[in-house]
Amino acid sequence: MSIQDTIINDANNSSLEVRDRAKEEYEQYVRAKKLQNDVVEQDKNERKDYASVLVTITTIWLAMVLIIFIAIGKGDLIYSDSVIITLLTTTTANVISLLVIVANYLFKK
Repeated sequence: MSIQDTIINDANNSSLEVRDRAKEEYEQYVRAKKLQNDVVEQDKNERKDYASVLVTITTIWLAMVLIIFIAIGKGDLIYSDSVIITLLTTTTANVISLLVIVANYLFKK
């Protein structure tokens, strides 16, 4: 028997005051469930939006780093080895950390 059936059954076997209270409790229960569903839906939509933004930013970021490395390879840009290593290391660390953060948020345990 569902909670609605239980409430209705109890309300039909009770005084008018108890029936009104049972009806009010059921309406509050339904409202709480609807609000909970709305929160879940909003959270899902926000996750999609933020994931899309992060993928776009990461793609642009990696494209810029690739352009820099191509320019260095052609000789158009000249940087010391330490600057190139730092650029590659920080870019890799940032991309991996962004992916870990997004994955942990999207796929909670």
